[in-house]
Amino acid sequence: MLCGDDGEGFDIIISDIEMPGMSGCEFAAEVKKDDRWKDIPLIAVSAYTGADDLTRGREAGFVDYIAKNDREAILSGIADTLAGVGEREND
Repeated sequence: MLCGDDGEGFDIIISDIEMPGMSGCEFAAEVKKDDRWKDIPLIAVSAYTGADDLTRGREAGFVDYIAKNDREAILSGIADTLAGVGEREND
């Protein structure tokens, strides 16, 4: 588990792309600017999953971009991402 200076620890951050106030891509860019959180993998969920949407999500820093109505894909994406976190921690 990765921890920030405030003691909060996260292995993964999951964000919707459509949010009030800022988009998920804007959120990801802010997370990646902060040294406490920049190495934590981000997964996006969205109703919009066209090729352009996926490209924007990857460019913003998301490691995965999943249709929010695809429960199995979300669970699989989380499991795959967490497996990668475990591998990085053991290196």
